[in-house]
Amino acid sequence: MTTATDQATEAVIQLDNCQKYFPVTKGLIIRHAIGQVKAVDGISFEIHEGQTYSLVGESGCGKTTTAKMVLQVETPTAGLIRFNGKDMAEFNPTDRKLYRSSVQAVFQDPWSSLNPRMKVGSIILEPLLTNQSMGKHEARENLERLLRDVGLHNFHADYYPHEFSGGQRQRIAIARALALQPKVIVLDEPVSALDVSIRAQIMNLLKDLQERYGVSYLLIAHNLATVRYMSHHVGVMYLGKMVEEAPTRELFTNPMHPYTKALISASLPAHPDIQREELVLSGEVPSPFNPPSGCSFHPRCPFVFDRCSEEEPVLQELAPGHKVSCHLY
Repeated sequence: MTTATDQATEAVIQLDNCQKYFPVTKGLIIRHAIGQVKAVDGISFEIHEGQTYSLVGESGCGKTTTAKMVLQVETPTAGLIRFNGKDMAEFNPTDRKLYRSSVQAVFQDPWSSLNPRMKVGSIILEPLLTNQSMGKHEARENLERLLRDVGLHNFHADYYPHEFSGGQRQRIAIARALALQPKVIVLDEPVSALDVSIRAQIMNLLKDLQERYGVSYLLIAHNLATVRYMSHHVGVMYLGKMVEEAPTRELFTNPMHPYTKALISASLPAHPDIQREELVLSGEVPSPFNPPSGCSFHPRCPFVFDRCSEEEPVLQELAPGHKVSCHLY
């Protein structure tokens, strides 16, 4: 399987020690806080221009909450998010409007993300007509271009979403996200709800559009084959923390953290004859409301030793661009 190549480009979005805690309250009439859920607990990474950064990990590890912070749906409890080098906390109304145009999203289920009462042409053009003033002729030209770029025909503009297959609906969602020519698109499991036969078509379409538009992607995914095919850089999250980060090829050929090794071991190999280490994790993911002391992964780690339960490891760079948070190193 081929992988995306890594290139030196400027960072469009930077997250620096970002945290997102949700309060846990108790009481019916007078509610008081009894603790907090650490959904995201101090992660840092960069999304570079024209590249794809992927976040992987089990459900509940904080991937979607991270994406919501990037989309400004959630406000970080602590830490900084920078867009083109400027702290988002210092944005004025003009900056916020520009940011919302520059960062778009494509969600997992194309059926629920499209208005069933609107025709496809209106769905795609809605962001353009809301944010820009243009005549009917210019709007029609933009609509035809977007439909053509995602592999649909002009006459599809007069159809409703229910008249399309799942793959075609996802193409419509991608066209809507591209309408404002954004710098970053958040892809939240963009192919997981599609038939296996359609997934490769959508992944190839996304890669082609990235080359054509120069857009960056933040990819949230469980399927490691999708991540390996589309990504330039990968971050592995566990219980709200970043445990490993590396260029895609480096991560899949030389995984260091036991959790990363277990994820790769549990995924299907690219070829049936490939032999690799089997690593099975025991137990369940701990609660983010009451995380373990020391390394949060130590209750499930097959290589655990005394230090792991007492001291939290630091994310450190062990090879160029390859960072890992583990006492084994």
